[in-house]
Amino acid sequence: MKSTDKIIDYLKKTYQPESIIVYGSFADGSANLNSDFDTLIIAGKEKLHDSSFVDGVVLDVFIYPPDQFLSEYDPAEFAQVWDGKIILDKNGMGGWLKKNVLDYIEHIPLKTAKDVSQEIKWCEKMLLRTMRGDVEGYYRWHWLLCDSLEIYFDIKGIHYYGPKKALHFMEESDSEAFHIYSKALLEFNQEGLSDWINYLKTIF
Repeated sequence: MKSTDKIIDYLKKTYQPESIIVYGSFADGSANLNSDFDTLIIAGKEKLHDSSFVDGVVLDVFIYPPDQFLSEYDPAEFAQVWDGKIILDKNGMGGWLKKNVLDYIEHIPLKTAKDVSQEIKWCEKMLLRTMRGDVEGYYRWHWLLCDSLEIYFDIKGIHYYGPKKALHFMEESDSEAFHIYSKALLEFNQEGLSDWINYLKTIF
């Protein structure tokens, strides 16, 4: 029996869930030895979190009672299940939750050209501040590298779903951007960082 099957079996026996939605690396096939098992469960009468260790895998399981979804709720709080796999759904509540999340994401407004222009200006200011050579400068260097990835997606007019999915998308869909950004990350020098910020300016 695979780890995934053992974990699902554990969850079914422990919580008698109505719905199980697996998301993250175990859902998209990118799990490795250090990956958590990310899951949302609809079960029981109270909100719980399970971080047990099952078959060598750390769980990151959030349990919500059905009542949570019978009244009005904010789909943004459950955005992580947007591309999750529904493993069990006895009464359709899991499917309904995922549909509401997808509808919410579809209607999130993208950044305007004015918004993106301000983000580019912020990148330029931050780039100058990374040249200070002190602790704060290096802090801003890391900050700029992290936030500029999401800004790249704002420029492209694409929703950002976190660094892991973003880097995979970039590698598959924009080899030039991936090469420049990877160089800025791996070589960690001013030339690489400047090249990346200049690239963002050219594609805006």
